[in-house]
Amino acid sequence: MNLQIIINSAYQDLKKSNIKSALIDSEILLSQAINKSREFIILNSNYNVSEKEYWYFKEMVNQRLRGKPIAYITGKKFFWKDEFIINEKVLIPRPDTEIIVEQVLKIFKNKTKINFLDIGIGSGCILLSILKERKDFRATGIDISNYALKVCKINAYKLGVKNRIKLFKSDIDKFNKEKYDLIISNPPYIKNLDLTYLEKDIAKFEPKIALNGGLDGISEIRKNNWT
Repeated sequence: MNLQIIINSAYQDLKKSNIKSALIDSEILLSQAINKSREFIILNSNYNVSEKEYWYFKEMVNQRLRGKPIAYITGKKFFWKDEFIINEKVLIPRPDTEIIVEQVLKIFKNKTKINFLDIGIGSGCILLSILKERKDFRATGIDISNYALKVCKINAYKLGVKNRIKLFKSDIDKFNKEKYDLIISNPPYIKNLDLTYLEKDIAKFEPKIALNGGLDGISEIRKNNWT
């Protein structure tokens, strides 16, 4: 089946469901289905898609029509300079979170070695991106979710930094292992009454534990005496 016809059909279906990124989503999902880059999709409109690939693509489009985020459908998300493995047990990495990586690298640009702590690691995108940039940095990551720890461990292997990271299942108020040169975190900050007003993709599919900041949105920050 012709690639361009398939793309156009999916685009129309997603557009009718008011998905703003309908075309991009169609291209990303088809690239996943045929195991080619998105650039290949754009440059090879006459490519013939196999029946098996087509039905795989259709199933992913149907998931997107139900509101499931692209990153959860494909099981991956690009952050900073690398692609991270993710699933529905961890928050999808956001581009605006990259500012944490940027600032750490800026502040410690003249340091060859530091040992830092990341509280609430999720997929590990923040601390692993920092470790990838600085070969002599070491880090400890903690999270209350076993699922998050497993995903982070997979990404640590994938990025080749597994020997410079320690992972623990713990909340910060129960964690006291050693002293650190830096502590970073991207804690939940959405008021629990506002959770129902989030975009459908977020409210329905992303883990509430990574979103819910309590009554005022800063319960995790207050609990750990960060204010």
